[in-house]
Amino acid sequence: MSPTVIGFIKTSLLSLAVGVVLGVLMALRVLPDPKAALYITSAHAHINLLGAVMMLIFGVGYHILPRFSGRPLHNEGLSTVQLWLNIIGLAGIFISLLAAAYSTADLLRYAVAPFGALYAVGCVLFAWNMWMTISGALPAPTPIKPAAKPPVSE
Repeated sequence: MSPTVIGFIKTSLLSLAVGVVLGVLMALRVLPDPKAALYITSAHAHINLLGAVMMLIFGVGYHILPRFSGRPLHNEGLSTVQLWLNIIGLAGIFISLLAAAYSTADLLRYAVAPFGALYAVGCVLFAWNMWMTISGALPAPTPIKPAAKPPVSE
């Protein structure tokens, strides 16, 4: 697997662990007030869906779609840029929502939008990279040489 694929999968696994722990804390009702519950529930949903689920989809997609289509990945560098945009976007969304839950300043909730935009740009890069990969020209076929006849021994 490429380092980018491994990065997506590791981010997915870390997000899953964080989302599960946050879910357990929510079930134990370790929340200071109803306003915090709204933001924490949103943080929980985002870390699970954008982190665990989508990051795994990106990693598996980058690994298997080029192989299934018989074409090389259009641009490996683009996938690395996407990985970092999605990591920064996800972390920013998650931290902003948790900060909004425990802050009295209502402006913190507006910090989510720019991080969400970063994550969205990463998603568009994935769509473009995969579109170009499965639409690209097939690599030249490898010529098949007939097997050499074994020498005849007398």
